[in-house]
Amino acid sequence: MASTNTRIASGGLFPETAARVEAWAADPDVLGVLLVGSKSRGHQDARSDDDLEVLLSDAAFARLAPAECHALLIEGEGAARRVVYDAQLTTLADLERKRGSNADLDHWPYERAQVVFARDARVEGAVKALGRMDPDFRRARLAYATLDGWFAARRAIKTRERGFAAALALLVDRGARALIRVLFALEHRWTPLDHWLERELATLDDPVRAGELLLAALRDRSPEAVIGAFERLEDRLAAEGVARPAGRIALFLELIHPSRIEERTRHALS
Repeated sequence: MASTNTRIASGGLFPETAARVEAWAADPDVLGVLLVGSKSRGHQDARSDDDLEVLLSDAAFARLAPAECHALLIEGEGAARRVVYDAQLTTLADLERKRGSNADLDHWPYERAQVVFARDARVEGAVKALGRMDPDFRRARLAYATLDGWFAARRAIKTRERGFAAALALLVDRGARALIRVLFALEHRWTPLDHWLERELATLDDPVRAGELLLAALRDRSPEAVIGAFERLEDRLAAEGVARPAGRIALFLELIHPSRIEERTRHALS
């Protein structure tokens, strides 16, 4: 096992969390501790706790029952109740395996994750690799998500004319989620957890203010807002090789061809 002399970086952690990290660091089966969640991204507020991942050796993790793979400290009761830290126990090997995943949840937390403690030199490299978006994946994501959102918004308009309110909500949500994938992929980033959408949108370089239309689409169930956002992004998308509206039916037919089924499954176009 490659080792490193990295010591504990506990700045910003609650004192109780820092003490718990010290205890983990003293355990030779602990290979690393990561800070993920709101504090790692600068989004913390009065409700925030310390979200951690504790990386164990394979042998140590194998000894744990599923219910033991979680460490939680809660203090106080009622209105004074607060979560101090919430830690998931996993392995370095499992962290490294996430690299091949196309799920945003397997990448987004590591874009700005902080290595609080590392006994193994592979920890830092694994975190950095997970936070990066592969260029080929990004290129495909932009194409598939643009088609997904563009067509969903147009289907939503027809659905509204038919009076199907629930289906309208589903289609606008689909179009908005596709737009979210586009907005973040344009900056080589993974999509955030839902409850941090507004905060993360505010971190984007969004000169055409497509993010404002995205939020309006979700609040007002407006397919026109989704369409308007894609229209504002048209030049940026074209510069990335995504077909302009006149060429999108041809692109759709290309991407739904049976020869592209594996790629299409990865990018959820249906």
